[in-house]
Amino acid sequence: MVGGSEVCIFPEPRRFDAARPRHPTMPTAPASSSTCTVRLEEVRGSANTGGSGSFLVSVPGTEYVLDLVSGGATAVPLGKRVTGSVSGRAQKLHRAHAGGEFIEPVEGHPRIVQGRVRETDPTGNRLLLQAVVPMWITLSADQSARSFMAGDIVNFYMESGVVFTPQA
Repeated sequence: MVGGSEVCIFPEPRRFDAARPRHPTMPTAPASSSTCTVRLEEVRGSANTGGSGSFLVSVPGTEYVLDLVSGGATAVPLGKRVTGSVSGRAQKLHRAHAGGEFIEPVEGHPRIVQGRVRETDPTGNRLLLQAVVPMWITLSADQSARSFMAGDIVNFYMESGVVFTPQA
């Protein structure tokens, strides 16, 4: 107390607000969705005619620019948003006990991924993972999707050839 009145030299602590997003730059999809909406930046090769090629897509609200193999054609013009699904193969999944969702590198072909398991598909030996965008990850033959549960945080190296399949 100074001169009979209290002086607060520290600011009031911030209160947790459940309505406020904890990571405003990391958009999340609804729990039931396995699709994502990205901005189409570039089409390489003959991706838009159903041939081999790739899409360069950016994730709105982030700095991510991903180079993904084409899983089908799209009529969406460059610079516009396109909805589709992402799928790939993991070399070996590891459980993580901390950290968030990320894809490395931020620009280019996804190599290292960490995210939270949203759903398991034991029949297809794959997991629906929320890692910046939702993606279906097929596990290697020596791992089983039954070993993981919704809510687990996992990280892994991706095999080359992560696919983006636009919705028709």
